[in-house]
Amino acid sequence: MKTLIMLLRIEWLKAAKRRIFWLAIGAFGLFTAIRAVIGIRLALTIPDAVYTLPEIWPDILRDVAGFGPLFTAILMILLFAPEFSWRTARQNIIDGLSKEQFFTGKIMLLAGLVLLFMAVAVLIGISSTMFSPDESGSIIFRPSDLSYMGGIALGLLVYGSFGLMLSTHLRSSGSALGILFLYIIVEGIIPLLTLRMESRILRDALEFLPLKVVSNLGNNLAYYPAELVDMNPMRPELDLVRLGGSDIGIYVIVALAYIMVLLGLSLLNLRKRDL
Repeated sequence: MKTLIMLLRIEWLKAAKRRIFWLAIGAFGLFTAIRAVIGIRLALTIPDAVYTLPEIWPDILRDVAGFGPLFTAILMILLFAPEFSWRTARQNIIDGLSKEQFFTGKIMLLAGLVLLFMAVAVLIGISSTMFSPDESGSIIFRPSDLSYMGGIALGLLVYGSFGLMLSTHLRSSGSALGILFLYIIVEGIIPLLTLRMESRILRDALEFLPLKVVSNLGNNLAYYPAELVDMNPMRPELDLVRLGGSDIGIYVIVALAYIMVLLGLSLLNLRKRDL
């Protein structure tokens, strides 16, 4: 337990001294707050608009699910990758940490970032209702809200693990960020290249690409089936196919597998290479 507390303290001191850490948290909070301000303005100007707890969580969390994972990966890279060029990773080992303990500290950093981003979103969501013209109910979170938060947090972990793996292998924040954005572009292009293919197996397989899994985990329709009831009747009139809720359980399993593989590759690389 003392070792974990020590590792947590080390990672906190490193992160707190970096200006990019506070800038990223501030930018994330700003984007989330903007969505809250829009919701409040709508509630003030449109009679039928409601901005109360727990009804607002799908709106607040939808934006977090959209840009939160990328924030996590970028910040993980910017906090971790420079440690190799700055020799702080090497110094930690010289000071007595094993490579496994050093890596455990990075996992704690990743978990801390995910918790921090989720906490910022929840705090802004709750605080913003104080400015709403409507009164919230006695329940703050519904089971579906907590499930949605869990799915988003898992998506943040997938992206963050990817950022950790890139940092460990490339040991350069510029190279790691370049590969991160390149992969995002490539995975986005793959479905377009296979659009004319009629293979059902291929289409199903594309649903389990890493970023697509994160997108499915952040799909609010999978957690709030009542919205499907409201949206589907209008879609045939617009010549659109009916929406269906996804089986989120399979994406949870795949996401956990991705996290284990990415972290495993990172640990293996860290063990084999000199710092």
